[in-house]
Amino acid sequence: MPSKNNGVSNWVGWVFFAGFMMIVLGVFQAIAGLTALINPDWLVVTQRSLLVFNLTTWGWVHLLLGLIVLIAGFSVMSGHAWARIVGVLVAASSAIAQLAFVDVHPIWAITILVIDVLVIYALTVHGGELKADR
Repeated sequence: MPSKNNGVSNWVGWVFFAGFMMIVLGVFQAIAGLTALINPDWLVVTQRSLLVFNLTTWGWVHLLLGLIVLIAGFSVMSGHAWARIVGVLVAASSAIAQLAFVDVHPIWAITILVIDVLVIYALTVHGGELKADR
């Protein structure tokens, strides 16, 4: 069992980890979205791909998802409960989106998928360790 210092658990680091990873995830998502929007020829789509939209639409999806998770990441680090809920929902949505993006760029998609899983773990298991009303 972790010790407590001044009423704050040592597990609070996991919440800051989740917030920071959400910020990183938001930047990664935004980069992926901007790449698809600015230069769609740079991405290669195979015939076995799971993409159901054109790359421009998929680029906007990634860009908006990235901005939402970026804002929620800063709010998680501030201790807001709503941001933890948004963080879990957005990380889960991002993980699902990466499954559709894995044929286009597998290493990038798997990297973001792993970050999504770690964020979900940190927010669900240790999310209550940091409160905004400290």
